[in-house]
Amino acid sequence: MSADLLMRGGTVVDGTGAPERRADVLVRDGRIAAVGRDLAADGARVIDAAGHVVAPGFIDIHSHSDEAMFVNDALESALHMGVTLVVCGNCGGSSAPVSGLAEAELDRELARLAVKRTWSSFGEYADAVDRVKPAINVCSFVGHGTLRSCVMGAEARPPTAEELDRMRTLLGRSMDEGAIGLASGLIYPPSAFADTAELASLGKVVKEKGGLYASHIRNESTKLLEAVGENIEIGRRSGVRVELSHHKAAGQKNWGRVRESTALIDEARGSGVDVTADQYPYTASSTGLAVTIPNWVHEGGTARMCERLADPAVRERIRGEEVETGRAWDRIVIARARQHPEWAGKSVADLARSAGRDPLEWTADALIEHEGAVDIVHHSMNEDDVRYVMAKRWVAIGSDSRANAPYGPLSFGKPHPRSYGTFARVLGKYVREERVLTLVDAVRKMTGLTASRLRLRDRGIVREGARADLVVFDPATIVDTATYDDPHRYPVGIEQVIVNGAVALDRGETTRERAGRFLRHGRDLGGR
Repeated sequence: MSADLLMRGGTVVDGTGAPERRADVLVRDGRIAAVGRDLAADGARVIDAAGHVVAPGFIDIHSHSDEAMFVNDALESALHMGVTLVVCGNCGGSSAPVSGLAEAELDRELARLAVKRTWSSFGEYADAVDRVKPAINVCSFVGHGTLRSCVMGAEARPPTAEELDRMRTLLGRSMDEGAIGLASGLIYPPSAFADTAELASLGKVVKEKGGLYASHIRNESTKLLEAVGENIEIGRRSGVRVELSHHKAAGQKNWGRVRESTALIDEARGSGVDVTADQYPYTASSTGLAVTIPNWVHEGGTARMCERLADPAVRERIRGEEVETGRAWDRIVIARARQHPEWAGKSVADLARSAGRDPLEWTADALIEHEGAVDIVHHSMNEDDVRYVMAKRWVAIGSDSRANAPYGPLSFGKPHPRSYGTFARVLGKYVREERVLTLVDAVRKMTGLTASRLRLRDRGIVREGARADLVVFDPATIVDTATYDDPHRYPVGIEQVIVNGAVALDRGETTRERAGRFLRHGRDLGGR
């Protein structure tokens, strides 16, 4: 049988951390058929890769593209970054399984995207993604907050024994249907209402199934060390493998504490706890404006939060509390607000001032008007910390973003530029310009390291027999172009992206190929 594709004369960086080498890469029937010098084309399409790197497709270990493929099947901003797999269901929220409050909250979000839900179980969600035929591959955690919402709504209390058993059963069933593990979001209610014992109990299910536990930890600022310690303890009690999401120290008075937090992680790793972390290469985070509101206001779900915020007494109580993010309104910038697109790129402080309102009052009104759905960019981190964390060998790269596109329903507002720039930014700024990482190690952090955490089978590596998820890029020109003021811009220097043997991006342009699929735990990755 003739070959499909030959990348000739490129520099292979195989994702393992091994030295780069000059080699051709031959692809046949969705797999890498050969890697070596002077391979015969055998009727294949030839891509001249001279002067370019041929690497495994980048794996975005921390994505929020759970519903993006139903709006933009190419998942374009991810594809143009060289990403061939997005890992969804992070920070405590996933698109499946859903029932009860979880179903209501998801349907509210899908309505904003004009998407009709056709699933309830995790397996049905995976099937729905496959029917879309996305350009790149997808897998997903079960969100801990979603799990809690299915079983006990958004109540601020520990689960009963029966409720915990139901959560464990639903988690186990979802993993049997393809979920890769559990992801908590311990600053976001209702995940925030859980204690360490609950999470460790659920972690045991994930351990038994051979999956991964990821966590947006409980505090990334003044209580960073305690929050890291909690998730290490969850790993120690349950035996589950732990991934600390988007590791950082937020707030100027906490800058530099990543040296202590990473030392804790190193110590835990040395004592036998299997814990690693991931990171995005920026000094601003992005989340919802609702995170500035104390957890107790969120009890009962988004609708109840909005009802409470309409009460002047509730606002006065909030004002009397210490709300850390609420003290930096000048650093909190609106990214997306559907009712007011003109807010994008402006700080809460400036918008409140223009409206003649107090920032808290303005925020409460904005959340009510938008049913809680206002996105923000929060400038809170330090560049030296970003470099320090990045240099740790056990830190992978993830975008912490939803795939966007410069056209259509996902093109509005000014989302964080990380959705367009993450992987190119590492390779351009931190490899070529600043030499924080070598090219070989940067690729490993985007591919082989992540694949090993997910226990991916035959992906994240350039070798004979592996799945042909590949990226071809120019190491001399690759760089991000997306900015906070102008985020809907693709990077430059990424020439081809191959997914399951099909060319999904060619000469920097999206093709019509849609060869991605949902990768299921126990079949494509993970397992005991």
